[in-house]
Amino acid sequence: MKKYGDITPVTSRVNSKVDGWQNYYFSKTDCNCVYGDEFYIALKETPSQSNNLMISLQGGGACWPGMIHCKPNTSEEDVLISDFTTQLDDRLTEDWNQVVIPYCDGSVFMGDTKQDYNDDDKTDHWHNGLKNSVAALKLTHKKFPNTSKIFLTGCSAGGYGTILHLRLLRELYPKAAIYVLNESGPGLLKPDNEFWEMVDASWNLSQLLPKNCDPCAGQLIYWYDDMLKDPGIKIGLYSSYMDQVIGRDFLKMTPENYKSLLVKTTDDLNAKYPDQFKRFFIKGKSHCVRNRDYQVNGIKYWDWVMAFINEKENWKDILE
Repeated sequence: MKKYGDITPVTSRVNSKVDGWQNYYFSKTDCNCVYGDEFYIALKETPSQSNNLMISLQGGGACWPGMIHCKPNTSEEDVLISDFTTQLDDRLTEDWNQVVIPYCDGSVFMGDTKQDYNDDDKTDHWHNGLKNSVAALKLTHKKFPNTSKIFLTGCSAGGYGTILHLRLLRELYPKAAIYVLNESGPGLLKPDNEFWEMVDASWNLSQLLPKNCDPCAGQLIYWYDDMLKDPGIKIGLYSSYMDQVIGRDFLKMTPENYKSLLVKTTDDLNAKYPDQFKRFFIKGKSHCVRNRDYQVNGIKYWDWVMAFINEKENWKDILE
């Protein structure tokens, strides 16, 4: 936060694609996307004096040597990812201010490097996830300083991004209740040292490692651990057991090995924080949520989400 906390947007304009949203653009010398393009965030302020805040992180792949498959830029249509929070508007009795943070850094909102992946001695990838994230949340705090309840959500790379954004939000809002809904972005990495070293060298994750957490160097999901020591934080994680996008396409793991890693790591957190960390896991290989009315043991995913946000007793650990 101290490293990039002075970055501010240089211009703003009404989003032309979605009513009620204002886009805030940053200088490309301060914040930029993976190929150097412009970065922005979008805010929607409720007419009421609400102390509730939704933050939606967009997904879009990842880039490292040998895996160049990430969303390269932003567009005004990115705000349409707020469909999930828009749907929530119809279900919640309270008003919520909203923020959408588009994804374009290729490093799941965490990177802090410049890279030359084609070895021509010229920078061809900018992994500015950390800088973009800090700038986005500092602006969010400036616009909504009195927030007391935060709902942070994201799918895929956006789910991975909640890991860092949770830490930054707690720094900015030390007393707010924070609810993290991570959909299909569980923070897993291929469990071998060479893979961790490669990703760390690509994105410079080691500078962000939580203290006194040995498994954190290798599995980003364990970065949640020290945050869950705070009773004001709760985390809900949705995933299929054998998510083929994360497990097969990006981590090059067999479905069985991915499922084993997912269950083992989340079992650890659920056993340690049973009231604050719960799962909604479904069978199969799907990625992100295709049907929020899907039921497991008679419980719809939508109802599970609502119980989570509203702290109802029927927010339970659901394993299909």
